[in-house]
Amino acid sequence: MEQRKYMRSSMIGMTVDISDRAGFCTGTIRDVSRFGICITDIPRKLHAKNGIFSVVISGHGQSFKLKAEEKWETKDGLTTIVGAFIDNVPWDWTEMVMQHEPEDDDIWGSH
Repeated sequence: MEQRKYMRSSMIGMTVDISDRAGFCTGTIRDVSRFGICITDIPRKLHAKNGIFSVVISGHGQSFKLKAEEKWETKDGLTTIVGAFIDNVPWDWTEMVMQHEPEDDDIWGSH
């Protein structure tokens, strides 16, 4: 089981446009956290400068322009999946992600 510092939330209905040294492409958001994103369906390998690339994530009436640092990459058939850390997270991104995080169970067991 993966141990993560922040919960991941799936973000149905959000699009991602990616800009790197090779140009522009699109992908699909698999999930997000307060400080990270997982992008699937990328049609090619990313060519990040020093591991950094730009993304514009849009949906739910909002748009976020973010700098992301690639942490891992894997091939999935003809497409690529990338996990990335978000540099200098803006507060509106954190607020949006927090609204979509699943509710925690009561850790003390009282209901």
